Amino acid sequence: MKKIILLIFAIMLLCGCENDQSEYLVSSMGFDYDGEMYEVCFEAIVVNSENTDQTLKLFRGKGETAEEAVSQITKQCTRPLLLSHCGVIAVGEKIGKEQFLEVCDFCYKCEEITLSAFFINTKDAQELLSGKPLASACVGYDIMGLLKQNKLYKNRFFEVIKSGYETRLPTVYRKQGGIYFDG
Repeated sequence: MKKIILLIFAIMLLCGCENDQSEYLVSSMGFDYDGEMYEVCFEAIVVNSENTDQTLKLFRGKGETAEEAVSQITKQCTRPLLLSHCGVIAVGEKIGKEQFLEVCDFCYKCEEITLSAFFINTKDAQELLSGKPLASACVGYDIMGLLKQNKLYKNRFFEVIKSGYETRLPTVYRKQGGIYFDG
């Protein structure tokens, strides 16, 4: 019996079965609103345990609610989305207070999203996150590096909650090949 089990195990090892351990590590999320629909984007690094090459992907989804738009993204993904590494949550300028509260509520209910993520304002979240990274593996981590250098803002998720969602968020924008914020 042991020989049969060993033989089956050896055949499985030698058959060349691919074990694709790729995952999407979400570095940043962007939320925009066009007056009727939420437009959400995830900037993700494709992580593969067998390959050191990293590629970036931008996933987009639309929905009447933030949760519905995110659901559109998860339906199109063939690999797991790791939201626990999300460092930046970008909010487009067309997001009003009501929509901002819905985005915060969604992020809070999603247990994977860390409360230390940075919230930022931007003109267009998808436009900002779809640009080419400058100094890091992805745009979200470029933004995190910039914000960590300047501690003028109380824009971490836990600080936004603590303020009763009444904090001033920095506005981050892309200009002349760089990422800047209003501070």
